[in-house]
Amino acid sequence: MTATIYYDSDANLELLKDKTIAILGYGSQGHAQAQNLRDSGCNVIIGQRPGSANYDLAVEHGFEPMSLADATSQGDLVNVLLPDEVQGDIYSNQIRDNLTPGNIIMCSHGFNVHFGQVEAPEGVDTLLVAPKGPGHLVR
Repeated sequence: MTATIYYDSDANLELLKDKTIAILGYGSQGHAQAQNLRDSGCNVIIGQRPGSANYDLAVEHGFEPMSLADATSQGDLVNVLLPDEVQGDIYSNQIRDNLTPGNIIMCSHGFNVHFGQVEAPEGVDTLLVAPKGPGHLVR
């Protein structure tokens, strides 16, 4: 099976222009995807734990990070870029109840969706977008 490769010309960014994209986690993938989306003209907010090095990095990059719950409740598209081993608990305690019908929850790895740790509520769509490289190369 050959992979389909998409290029800038394949994307219609107008679909995202009136949306708020919440990036949850500002690590390897989060910092790259957040900055790429912002550079493309999208409205991006960051959910990141205060006091962490990645919180400070998000501030250094011009974002105003907030709690995961607040970012989720403000986002139309919620991109969960947290480590797999903590996603289930964080999803149950900070994300799930802040999603509303019409939202999209997105992951960059399918582990927690496949094993039922992340199950979108009714009316919330689930997407998987799996980058083929570490964040600094995606950037």
